[in-house]
Amino acid sequence: MTTAVIIVAGIILLATVLAFPQAKIGSKIMTVLSEGVPMVAFLVVFVTFMMTIICRYVLRFAIPWSYEVSILGYMYCMFFGSGIALKRDEHVVFSLLYDKLPPIGQLISKLVYNAALVVLIAIIFTPCLNSLMASTMKTGILKMPYKVVFAPFLWMLFECAFRCLFYMKASWDEYKAVTGKDSKEVAKA
Repeated sequence: MTTAVIIVAGIILLATVLAFPQAKIGSKIMTVLSEGVPMVAFLVVFVTFMMTIICRYVLRFAIPWSYEVSILGYMYCMFFGSGIALKRDEHVVFSLLYDKLPPIGQLISKLVYNAALVVLIAIIFTPCLNSLMASTMKTGILKMPYKVVFAPFLWMLFECAFRCLFYMKASWDEYKAVTGKDSKEVAKA
């Protein structure tokens, strides 16, 4: 099973490299993992769901593995897709107070928020990795090791931390563009 996952990942990576020849390899990998994998995972969930309905209500037999595949597909869609929500700024935000702040207050809010996320992710990464590596459990029907099932959680942590760092820089650049101040003037303010 692990070999099949590695082969599929290699094929997807190769297809992406060939599909976007002008993009840098890091960008290609991020695109595949952030956008391609969630699309495929959602497709797996949808197809499995439709198979389950057809088999249960039309053909009159149950597929025992369909529920587990649907859950795993949803988990992979969520773990790999969470970074793209940060990238597109489409996550849930309560910005009533934030919208009333002056530009320097908005900048400070963005920097503090993203820095806090990076710090929290850094704190939990090692315990999560250790817990994942120590796990010997397997799923009920497919007998997939939990190491494979929950490995995308580590990707989610990495990508969210990366996106937060990138967003901090973008917020700084946006503030400078809006106010027309350079870093020395901002430090005095």
